[in-house]
This record gives sequence, C-alpha cells and structure tokens, in this order.
Amino acid sequence: MDKILKYVAKILTHDSWTLLGWAHTDRAKLFRMSSDEDDVVILLLWQFLLNSEINENNCKRKIWVHEINKKRTENNTIFNFLAELRKDELKFKNFTRMSSTTFDFILNEIGEAIRSQDTNFRQSIAPAEKLLVTLSYLASGGYFKRLHYHFRLSASTIGKIISDVCCAICNILLSTYMPPPTTEQWIKAAKAFEELWNFPNCLGVIDGKHISIQCPPNAGSEYYNYKGFHFIVLQAVVDANAKFIAVDIGDYGQNSDSGIFKESNFGKLLKNNKLNIPQSKKIDPQINDEFPFVFVGDEAYPLQTNLMRSFPRRNLTYEKRIFNYRLSRARRIGECAFGILVKRFNVLKNKMLVFPEKATIITKACCILHNIIMDKEGALSEIQDELQLQTTQTVAQIQITPIPINRASTAAMDIREKFMNYFNSDIGAVPWQNMYNL
Repeated sequence: MDKILKYVAKILTHDSWTLLGWAHTDRAKLFRMSSDEDDVVILLLWQFLLNSEINENNCKRKIWVHEINKKRTENNTIFNFLAELRKDELKFKNFTRMSSTTFDFILNEIGEAIRSQDTNFRQSIAPAEKLLVTLSYLASGGYFKRLHYHFRLSASTIGKIISDVCCAICNILLSTYMPPPTTEQWIKAAKAFEELWNFPNCLGVIDGKHISIQCPPNAGSEYYNYKGFHFIVLQAVVDANAKFIAVDIGDYGQNSDSGIFKESNFGKLLKNNKLNIPQSKKIDPQINDEFPFVFVGDEAYPLQTNLMRSFPRRNLTYEKRIFNYRLSRARRIGECAFGILVKRFNVLKNKMLVFPEKATIITKACCILHNIIMDKEGALSEIQDELQLQTTQTVAQIQITPIPINRASTAAMDIREKFMNYFNSDIGAVPWQNMYNL
C-alpha cells in the first residue's frame, strides 16, 4: 500500500495529498508500479475527488448580497430617490443634467434594450434605475465604488449597467441624433452659420479634446500626450447651434491635432470627397465668383480647399486681421459646444478609470445625449455664458497656442484670399468687425 500511495503522490500536489489525511512522503523515491496496482490507484483517486467536492461544498461564500445592497430592494432606494427628484424639476435637472421630460423620452427609446429578466433568486434592476445610475456617473464623473454606497449596487454591477446603457444609447439613438449629413442638410447647416455667425458657406467647426483615462496595461507611451496624462481623442464637427454633426473618438498616438485629423475617419472622408458636400455657389448676387463650402478650424489644422484656418499672426495686414476675426467668430461656437459638453458631463473632465474601449463608448454616448438635450430643451443661456467665458480667456489662450507649420496648396490659399476680400468688401463686411481688429 505504501508503494501505491507514493505513486499517487507523484500526481498530487502537497495540499491535495494532505487532504487525503496521510503524512507527507518523499516523492523523489518513486518507482514504476505494476499494472495490477492500477485499480487500487483509481480507487484512491476517486476518493480524492470525492473528498475535494465535499470540501468545496463546505466552503460557503462569505456574502451573497451585502446587507447594504439588500436595502435597495427592501426600501426601493433608487425608485424612491427618483420619485423625490421628480417633485423638484430644478433638482432633477441638476442631478441628471436633463429635464424629466427628456429623461422619460430617452427611457422610452432604450428601455427595452436595457431591460433584464427577473429570476427565481432576485428581482432585476429596472430600466429607469439603470438610466438614473448611468446619468449620475456621467454627470459627476465619480468612481464606481463611490456610487455603490449611494445606489446600494456593487461596483461591478454599476460598471456593467453603465456599459449597457451607453451601448444602447449609441446603437439606438445615434442614427437619429447624429446621422451622416446629406447634401441638403449641409446646405441647411451653412445657412445657419451665415445667419448666426456671419460666415457664408461654412458647414461646421472642427475641433478636438483630449479625454483623460487610466493607463491601459502594457500601453507604454501609446496613449500618453504632451500634457502629461493618458488619453483618447474626441474630434468633432459642430454646427451653428452647438450640436455635434459627427464625432471621431479613439487613439491616435502622440499626433498633433493636424495629424489626428488626417488619420480620423472624417479627415479621410473629406480628403476623398465622400461627405456629400454641396457644389460651390455664389454667396451674393453682386459677386460673380463661386465660393466652395468649407469647414473652419484653429491654427492646429491644415489649410485645405474645404478647410479654412486663420492667417499666421506674423506681419498681419488689416485685411488679414478682419478675416481672422470673422473666422474666429464662427469657430467660437465649436469651443462653446465642447465647453457645454464637459460642464454637463463631468466624466469627460475627470480621469476615467476604464479601458479605452469603454471610454470611447461613454464619450460617444455623452455626445449623443448632448444633442438630444440641445434639441429637446435648447440651451441659449448656456451658449451665452460659454461665449462670455471664452471672451475673457481669449488673450491668455492666444499667448500660449502653438503655431504648427502646415504647407497649404495654392488653391487653398486662393480660396482663403477670396473669403478675405469678401469680408473686407462693402457687401460682406459687418458693422462691428473693425472694433475687434486687434
């Protein structure tokens, strides 16, 4: 029997050997056993597996549901809190960043997609609860573990809820509130820019933002930027009403804004002329020349035939200063949209403690929710406040903004000259532009 036990010792770990109840044996002195003894070995192994199963069953889980979390279902914690919020519309909007009407609209659109089935063991979390938890996270940018104490849900459950709700928002609402623009929609957007911001044939403002995230495993410097944190890039096209027309979200390494634009999906579509951009047209009956439809961006973006940027600030003439002011006036609505987005959803302001894939979904969901809120509620006061804030920060920003070197084509420079001449003519000038000719 001792020989058999030594043979078993050869394939069992020290802990498993101890589980059988026998003393430790020197495993270095093992020898070949005869085939007659195999049956006995099998019986011993069977006993070992049986004992292991019994021991595993005896190891009970410490806590299936923590006492803190049990109070959620017993006291209807989230439902009661939601009901209390609905009694005060201002408090509701402050907590969710939207009105109760907009909340109910979103819930009606994605409710079935995020609904879970009840089981024999527990009642599922209702869609309204899931949406409230997600909006709380997006608005505050708090940690999952902190939200756990507020909503009496485990941190892992909160993380899954946020992923499910954000995915549902992207999958269901993206096509309605951020669809690929048609030619007619581009023309409508250009008309709004001319009426609101006095820049004809402008399709939108291109701008970007670095979204801070935790360092992904084995990422090295792939997500590291010159500002000293790890990030993904949100690059967007904004319309005249501070809504997002299109967004590109992802990792573009340590590229500049110009390099990010070149590698983005939007930049590639623009280069290949696949954005349904309208044909050039006259911007005034008294002018015979046709002007192309263009996007506007800051000095970090390249000058192209469909993308205008300001003149370099070296040796500016009076006419160039006027052009820079008019372009800056149109471009400010893009910065305004980003400012409102970040103030509304602080998760984009703080560091996201999630991996890049999940951060991308969260960021896209925030942009879609931003468009829904702007469409359903409007935000004229927010736009005015943000524009006022930009006015006070303009001088400081001008002094620290780097000027990249981007070689533009002759055709692109000629188009910029045409817009410059138009803005300095009696037809295209606005009465107040000389006040800002700095």
